[in-house]
Amino acid sequence: MIVMKNLHIHQFILLGLLFSSAAGFGMRNAMGPQGINAYAVHAEGITGDGVNIALLSSGNVRQGHAAFERSNGSAVTLYDFTDNTGLSWANHDTHIAGIIISGGSPTHPTQIGVAPGAKIHSGRISGKQLQARYLQDALDTLILKKNCRVIVTGIQLSSPNAVANGDSYWTQLYDYYAEKYDVIFANAAGNFSPQITIFGDGFNGITTAGLAKDNEGDYRKIGRGSNSGPTLDGRKKPDVAAPTESLYCPGSSGDDLWAVADPNGRGLTSYAIPCTAGVAALLLETAGKTPVEDDDRSEVIKAVMVNGTFVDLADKNGRSRYSTDAVSTWNPDYGYGRLDALRAYHTLKAGRVEQDKPAQQQMGWAYDTMGANSEHVYRLTGRKNQRLVITVTW
Repeated sequence: MIVMKNLHIHQFILLGLLFSSAAGFGMRNAMGPQGINAYAVHAEGITGDGVNIALLSSGNVRQGHAAFERSNGSAVTLYDFTDNTGLSWANHDTHIAGIIISGGSPTHPTQIGVAPGAKIHSGRISGKQLQARYLQDALDTLILKKNCRVIVTGIQLSSPNAVANGDSYWTQLYDYYAEKYDVIFANAAGNFSPQITIFGDGFNGITTAGLAKDNEGDYRKIGRGSNSGPTLDGRKKPDVAAPTESLYCPGSSGDDLWAVADPNGRGLTSYAIPCTAGVAALLLETAGKTPVEDDDRSEVIKAVMVNGTFVDLADKNGRSRYSTDAVSTWNPDYGYGRLDALRAYHTLKAGRVEQDKPAQQQMGWAYDTMGANSEHVYRLTGRKNQRLVITVTW
């Protein structure tokens, strides 16, 4: 049981604020094989349809933007959880929503997001300051009443009273809701701090670092502004990395105006977390189409996302693994690797691996509970010199 406190943190930082009128590479690169490979999952008929995503930030999404128009109205719903501060359209938050659910527009028909079938619930949780009751009200409303299974947070906390060691009120609050309501928190590693910041230190969420383009134009280099791990208490965060540089996104200044996020490739993690949220939405829709139990559990979704990462990335010092067959070990700059929606999709679709039954499939997942000092045995069939990757989440 978590003890709730009305704690005020007066310092909060938007995770991405730089925009440019220069032409961007667009989302097509980030969603393709040089990025997170989301379009390959769209080709399988999966777009995140039916999944509700909460976006919590200091502003709101421009609801009427053409990228969010659907046949039944906008795919965005707005909320203000502050003390009547009011709704406030923001480029930052409109960008985040666009990376997740953009369906393109008359002027930019090919700029499609990670999960264009999903819906965004945009909740403003701070005016001049972030208060605990604003955040709790937002979580209660959007999880319990609006059935949001994925939560994206567009701010990081940077204050002496908000130490990112997994023990703060803020982190415990997120971990509590993740465990109690089985929701997926897409948390940012944060920007321009020596280590991971809140909310990226959460135990149960998926913490994402920001990727820039390399000299070949692929998202295989960590951005210099993306915070590195481990957490202050020594845990391995970030978990994964996702593209941020030069994403051409919907803006808040007009109903069909667009802007370039992170044009200088700093790895601003506000634009990485929507990739994580979108891939989670794709997997949740996939799970909803099967009769298999537990494939929509947050632990399973996290496990297949981490397990399917592309590992040939360069860290902040330019060191690269050079081979996609390299062992997928954790790196303090980019976690276990770059998100790959198609690999995660195939891993989830491969089906469940049962205890004490020989598994013939090449990939799959398991979900079980166990007591203290108990043991579970899984039997996997493979050949000598084959690469075996196992990801355990709990």
